[in-house]
Amino acid sequence: MPKQSLKPIDGYINEIRELLPYSEKKMKTVLEELRRDVQDAMGSDKRPPSVVFGSPIEVAKNVSIAQDWGTKVSSWGIRAIASIIDYVIMIGLYVLFAFIRVMMSDAEPDWMKWHSIEIPLSFLLISAPIILFMLTYFIVLEKTYSTTIGKRIVGLTVVDESGIKITWTQSIIRNFSKVPFLSSFLLFDVLFGIISEKTRGRNQRVLDFVAGTNVIQQKQ
Repeated sequence: MPKQSLKPIDGYINEIRELLPYSEKKMKTVLEELRRDVQDAMGSDKRPPSVVFGSPIEVAKNVSIAQDWGTKVSSWGIRAIASIIDYVIMIGLYVLFAFIRVMMSDAEPDWMKWHSIEIPLSFLLISAPIILFMLTYFIVLEKTYSTTIGKRIVGLTVVDESGIKITWTQSIIRNFSKVPFLSSFLLFDVLFGIISEKTRGRNQRVLDFVAGTNVIQQKQ
């Protein structure tokens, strides 16, 4: 195999690696075997590996489905514990920011206050970031790291139904009911996920089913 043809393959394998939400230890052997398969398929072909062997996302899905990663669908109980941890973190940060906001408001000079609408500038400076944080906490962390702080503590991972990392669209859909202003919808989301025939036994919320996502954990 010519040396110049190894670089595209390295980049190709790395793209596939980035789509798999598993530990390097678990992926090492799988990706080494995949690299050999890609090299064999490429031969002397100068075309990109994605043209010869398939797009990284399709290969990642096929690899993930074919492998036993030692995981199983997470239980509702473990998911509840993870959610409690996440919401405690969010509430704690909100209380902290609220305290800072009050302290800033008390020490705020008159020129910083918007008297016409009776909203101090500090309210906007402090509240806006925390509201944005609460709206995007689950969406950003699950898309970027396939988990949240709470889920990571109890060993949960959010994946596409094929076992790869989820997309932005999937993350937004599955977390829609967790938006603070729509939190009452979360109970409906969970209850119908428990009783629905389409999601029963898969421990999916309704929005998990719609988004095509699952929450998994390591087998004991």
